[in-house]
Amino acid sequence: MDAINTSRKYNVLINGRNMSIVMDFITHSESYFKCLSTSDCWQDVLGHFELFKPDIYLCFVDSIYSKILTQTNALKGDALYNDAPIFVVADEETYEELEQNPRSAISVVIKRPISTDNLILRMTMHLEQRERAAKLEADKEAERLAKLEARRSQAIAEEKSARNASSAPQVRKAEEKKKNSIWENWEEPIFKDHKKPVKFKPLQPKTENKPASNLPTPEAVNPENASTEQPPANTAVSQEPNTAATPETVLPAKEKKSGGKKHILIVDDDRTVLKMLKTALEEEYDITTMVNGVMVEKFLMAKDVDMVILDYEMPGLTGADIFRKLKVNEKTVKIPVCFLTGISDREKIMEVMSLRPHSYLLKPIDMDMLKAAITNLTN
Repeated sequence: MDAINTSRKYNVLINGRNMSIVMDFITHSESYFKCLSTSDCWQDVLGHFELFKPDIYLCFVDSIYSKILTQTNALKGDALYNDAPIFVVADEETYEELEQNPRSAISVVIKRPISTDNLILRMTMHLEQRERAAKLEADKEAERLAKLEARRSQAIAEEKSARNASSAPQVRKAEEKKKNSIWENWEEPIFKDHKKPVKFKPLQPKTENKPASNLPTPEAVNPENASTEQPPANTAVSQEPNTAATPETVLPAKEKKSGGKKHILIVDDDRTVLKMLKTALEEEYDITTMVNGVMVEKFLMAKDVDMVILDYEMPGLTGADIFRKLKVNEKTVKIPVCFLTGISDREKIMEVMSLRPHSYLLKPIDMDMLKAAITNLTN
């Protein structure tokens, strides 16, 4: 493992049904990779590619008919795919089948058993080789563009030099012509007729042409007949209306978009529970599922949701940890949260209630009670 370059941690997205293998890899590779697990749900995979942006996609499969394998071709054609290499670690039978019938979307196929250290080494070497190839290609492109720019600058300079050389004689002729014209056209018109007497016209007093008017002069107005009444208010010079008081100028409050399904995020480490809830609720609601809480806060910063259904007891980042993070974030503090918990003793229930969630339900889940809670919290 000394050959591994630890100067940078790569993002690794992991998919596989055997959780013991997945967790073993995450535990032993945390010094070299930043790992995140996903499910075989298509929307989960796309969501993690959009938010996590993995450097490599690692899949553990046990069958040639695995749903994870069937998704690889579709993933490579999706707009959210970021060209990360796809590593497949398979059992012997699946490995031989993939060797005989390779799939273009898969970058590397590795046969189990393989030690975690060797797998980490192969992944790291593959990524570093890709980076070196990309840098070499970028350097070649930069060199090509520099040569083109040098040729363009040289062509412009040559064209400018040729243009200056061809216009020089014309400029000299124009300057000489201008110089000669100064002496050819010079006269003294002021003294040309200086012998003729100059006649002056006498000045005439100016008369003002006043426009005719039928209005009496100020002296003709009799002060005694002058009216002291003020003009009525409605005959005064019109003023701008007080637009602040008119209802038309009051801006309407920003309305929330209506129509469409409510968006609910469900977080639970039990994939069976996730599939059951998604199947039961997806007809009425837009459902997003996650198998752990690592990406919850980042997801909620990017997407609007109407409610979060959160498993209370999860390995690593617990439901309580996630809930506390949401409550100190200005963007997520108002999102209603419903806890799902399998605990039933009084002490644990009091612990859940001390966090003051919007609602909580005990497992096994009563779907009627869950739907009622969703209705109350999202309306």
